[in-house]
Amino acid sequence: MADAKSGLTYVLDENWAGIPALLQQARATACDRVTNLEALGIPPGALDPAVLHGVGGLLHPVLLTRDGSMLGPVVQRGAWKEAGVTPFMFGKAWGQLPLGELARRMIYLWPSVVQQAEASAPGTAWRVNPTIPSAPANAFRLVVGKHAQP
Repeated sequence: MADAKSGLTYVLDENWAGIPALLQQARATACDRVTNLEALGIPPGALDPAVLHGVGGLLHPVLLTRDGSMLGPVVQRGAWKEAGVTPFMFGKAWGQLPLGELARRMIYLWPSVVQQAEASAPGTAWRVNPTIPSAPANAFRLVVGKHAQP
C-alpha cells in the first residue's frame, strides 16, 4: 500500500517568484508535486480565506506563504481549519531578502520543509525562521497542530 503522505501537494503563494521552477530545475525532493496559486486558478491578490479554500480542494495540501499573519484573523483560522491545509508561514523578513538569497535559503531548507510536512497531521501550522540555522529542522516553530515524533 502506498504511503498516504506521498500525495502531499506543495503550493507556493504568489510571493515566491520563480522558486517553484527553481525547485524543479534543482530536482529537489518532491519537486514533481510543487505548484503555485496561479496554476490552480487562484488569481493574484485573492484574499486569504479564498486561497485557503482553493488550496483545500487538493488532496493533502501544503501551503508555503510569505504571509506570516495568515492565521491571525478568526475568519482565516476558520477557513484554514475547514480546508485542512498545512501552512508554512515564512513572514515579512523573507520578503526583505534579495531574490538570490531567498532562493538559496529555500533550496537549503526545502528537504526539511518536505520532512516536516510529511511528519505533520493535516492542518498543522508552522512558522519558518528567516535565519539559516546550523540544523535546518531548527528553522521551524510549531504554531498549532500535531507533529509526529521520530
